Amino acid sequence: MYWAYRFSALFLFFIPILALTQDAESAFKNFDYIYKSNIKSVKFHPFDSETDYPLMSLNSPGHFLLSFDDLEAYTKDFSYKIIHCDANWQVSQDIDAMDYIDGFQENRFYNSESSFNTRVPYTHYEVKIPNEDVKWTKSGNYLLKVYRDNDENDLIITRRFMIVDTKMKVVPTMRSTAMPPNSASHQELSFTIQHTGIRIGNVEEQIKVAILQNGRWDNCIKNPEATYIKEEEIGYNMLGAILFPGYKEFRPLDLRSFKFRTLQVERMEQYRDGFELWLFEDVNRSYQPHVFTHDLNGNFFLQTHEERNAQLEGEYGQVNFSLKSLSPFNGSVYLLGGFNNFCASEAFKMQYNPQRRGYELSTQLKNGFYDYYYGLIAEGSDQKNITAIEGASFETENDYLFLVYLKDFGGLYDQLVAVQKLNTRPK
Repeated sequence: MYWAYRFSALFLFFIPILALTQDAESAFKNFDYIYKSNIKSVKFHPFDSETDYPLMSLNSPGHFLLSFDDLEAYTKDFSYKIIHCDANWQVSQDIDAMDYIDGFQENRFYNSESSFNTRVPYTHYEVKIPNEDVKWTKSGNYLLKVYRDNDENDLIITRRFMIVDTKMKVVPTMRSTAMPPNSASHQELSFTIQHTGIRIGNVEEQIKVAILQNGRWDNCIKNPEATYIKEEEIGYNMLGAILFPGYKEFRPLDLRSFKFRTLQVERMEQYRDGFELWLFEDVNRSYQPHVFTHDLNGNFFLQTHEERNAQLEGEYGQVNFSLKSLSPFNGSVYLLGGFNNFCASEAFKMQYNPQRRGYELSTQLKNGFYDYYYGLIAEGSDQKNITAIEGASFETENDYLFLVYLKDFGGLYDQLVAVQKLNTRPK
């Protein structure tokens, strides 16, 4: 009786803790995030490129495509909402939806299809935006929220995208840093903003800048200090101000077939209800020399060699990763990539196996081609340390995206007025 009482008391004690954890995971986040474990293979990209940034010109005739799978495999009522944000991704407070939306701010998904002849069943959802229900009329940052049953608290997905109205020009450059000890491992950037015909009264208050490496917001550099200001040009070239680890090229993973082994797959099994794959063991690359390989700069795309339509006929497989480590790291190791938004979540946290002397993770992935890294979060820290396992090199090919925002004097929102890409691969 005593032990039953103790068990009941402990159970009741943990209920609020579990509830708080679940609430924290499901709370609204103003960045790319998947709120439900049954939602897989989320893609949000311009209609003509599955691996490009969610970026479009204000008057472009094109559209974005959002797609995802629900492994609960029955049709649900999903809705989406578009929200304008400032340069720091906080909801814009001084403009109403009617000021930046032509149509309805909230809309429903009308396109859902069941997977066809797959061992793991799922329902596939797609929506194109803008569409006949909604268009945007202002440049800037936007957040797309997907939720269920018209309940904005029952969140499914959040995704960031940017609309640019080009009024300025960015001219970027990259150089080898002179800052020891980073000269062999880091890439240093500088740039100028040319704003011909636009008067800037207060650069610090009116101009906001973000520099992204391979589309990642989690390590972007924001608002470096201007080194000079001319009548129609602003320069940013302070030594050490815009410095990124070059990292190594991403690790590739070809999962376009679950019937034939690809280069990274050591063995595989087929079952009546799915597939399971074991990858060759990965090793720590922090002390290895740089080797150039073609990669997707952290992104992924969905494709299958066996079927024509990867969206509806692509299979899901249980993929087993392993990372050799003679002893555990002081911290937690995570699998990171565009497929999980570089988010160090519990679903992608690796476990140390002392018998195997390495880290292991089993996760479900769809037919496609993936890039990934391993990242370390030290005890007592919330910062991802990728160089501890992957290493870093100045020679690595990376994409950089420069975003420039302008807020006019008396203006109500941050306009996105210039965008420029820079690739560091030697010509």
